[in-house]
Amino acid sequence: MRRSILALTLTAILSLALSGVAVAGQATQTLQITGGATFSSILGGNSNGTVVMSGDLLSGELRDLRGTINFALRDESITVSPTASFTMVSDQLPVQWQQFRCDPTFCCWTFGTAYYARDHGAGPVDLRLGSLKGSGNLVVDRIGDCVSDCPPPGSFYWLPSSGASLNGGVTSSKDAGTLQIYGSVVIR
Repeated sequence: MRRSILALTLTAILSLALSGVAVAGQATQTLQITGGATFSSILGGNSNGTVVMSGDLLSGELRDLRGTINFALRDESITVSPTASFTMVSDQLPVQWQQFRCDPTFCCWTFGTAYYARDHGAGPVDLRLGSLKGSGNLVVDRIGDCVSDCPPPGSFYWLPSSGASLNGGVTSSKDAGTLQIYGSVVIR
């Protein structure tokens, strides 16, 4: 009897210790979205404001975003919760570049492809804007630094900008409408 109790106790302690190690080994980052917001009410009128939201990325998986929208007449709290797996994918974005070069005998165009770090994700979300509830779609795209075959100085190229957008509908017993958020993205 004592041996079985001892075995159960050791098993429980070992499983708790290992689960703590697994959680401690996961990388946690913070995703912050800062930008503008527009709420279009079905009762008439639009409200524009600024938004700041942030939330955790645990091993690339987005948790709830929480923040505030500063509308002209009032501030509203906002919560954005993924309804399915919202995983940020890290990959490399190819960017074409070109450069006009001249040497003593002739001039020519040189072309190449550079690769930039990119983190992106998209998915359905539940929204809570003050007392309004609803659903929508969140898209996040962050472009980082050049990681290989970087363009030489003086090259011409176009690098897409980082950003986030959220489009959704919200409703309550007193109002309903659409919510649009757009802004810059920072991952720390």
